Amino acid sequence: MFNFNFFYLIFFIGLGFLNVACAKTSTNGCNSNNVEEKFQCIRKENFLLEKELKKLKNNERKDFTLWKKGIENRCESKKSYTLGEGVGLVKEECYRGEYINRLNEIGRDNGRVLKAINKKNDDGFSVTLLPYNSDDHINCILKNSKTGCDKVNLIDVSALLKVYNELDENYGSSVIFPESKNGVILIASPSSSDSGRAVINLTSVNALGLFKKITIDASNNITINENYEIFYTKNGKLLKITLNNNGEFVVN
Repeated sequence: MFNFNFFYLIFFIGLGFLNVACAKTSTNGCNSNNVEEKFQCIRKENFLLEKELKKLKNNERKDFTLWKKGIENRCESKKSYTLGEGVGLVKEECYRGEYINRLNEIGRDNGRVLKAINKKNDDGFSVTLLPYNSDDHINCILKNSKTGCDKVNLIDVSALLKVYNELDENYGSSVIFPESKNGVILIASPSSSDSGRAVINLTSVNALGLFKKITIDASNNITINENYEIFYTKNGKLLKITLNNNGEFVVN
């Protein structure tokens, strides 16, 4: 699970090492009055900042293409009004500022995600945020390391049974999603079919406390989006199930 404070600790320590590395390049490092020395030092900083962004999966963020195009427009345009040997330096300083701003932005976003991941429902169970996919769920169990699963919050079925007594005690570690706007609770629990295939058992509990269940073959990934629409593949066809206001599973 991502630790927000730890991220900033590592980030600032990393910047400290960057300054040390640059100091080795020249007497004053990145604060040198020598344009070439300063340019080379900041260029090294940017290389390491790019690596940090890559570790945080910056290139997988929805706005990555727009962000990249924006900083290129801002920083590459520095060439048009900067003269002499300082052209490259001004550009690198621009990129450094943009990279640091992006790291701060991702840090804030991860902090919000962390807060949401730690959210508990009214029954005291940590919820798993939507969208969900069964591959993450099953892989998390196979790793046998709850702390290494950053997309799901595994809950032992024995704990869930104390509140949701319609669950099967033979289910594996389950996940519970945030309550829908209609007050429906949805739980995903893995188990094995009679033939030994992995399945996901979906259990809904509506506002009146009534339970509904459906079992789906998990040989192919099962996904659930923010609208509680369930998608899975059967006989090569993509099928969809919706969860209605009463917590019933409706095959479309």
